[in-house]
Amino acid sequence: MQEISCPFGPMFRREREQKKISQWTVSVRLQHHTRNIQRIEGGLRQPGVLLALRMVVAVDAEPGDFFETLFEESVGEACDEVLSPPQRVSVTYQPLGAVEGLKSIFGPLLAQARLAVGMSQTAMAKGAGYNLRNVNAVEKGQQEPGVMSALALVAATGVDIRGFFDQLHQTSAALPKE
Repeated sequence: MQEISCPFGPMFRREREQKKISQWTVSVRLQHHTRNIQRIEGGLRQPGVLLALRMVVAVDAEPGDFFETLFEESVGEACDEVLSPPQRVSVTYQPLGAVEGLKSIFGPLLAQARLAVGMSQTAMAKGAGYNLRNVNAVEKGQQEPGVMSALALVAATGVDIRGFFDQLHQTSAALPKE
């Protein structure tokens, strides 16, 4: 039986090793067990999009650049026609207000991106190969997708991937820590 590998992990490992940062240092910065970092890097576990974002920031990488490259190297080649319009759209994101019951800020930002390009949830779900019911829960902030699903959803909207993930980083950094 062949195990499915998540391309985020190996790319993250390359980035971490180029910066000469140990797994232990990453685990301390994230307050996450080293074994979990190893599983992610090995492609055995797909992190949620916000953990993936925190990991990228923990190795001092630029989030937008990292996720755009991840898309180009993994998702982009396989889904070029569906997910890669010739010109990506830049979006001006509005600040997120306090939302009760919000588990993930990814979804509300995704909803802004989708609405900015005039796309329906159905079209985005179909373009990303994602379940429509789950798209609804994600956009409400009730559910956080895995990093590769999140990347596919953003790409399906046609918005600038780099800009979206830079905005996600800025928004998450501005939130009060629990």
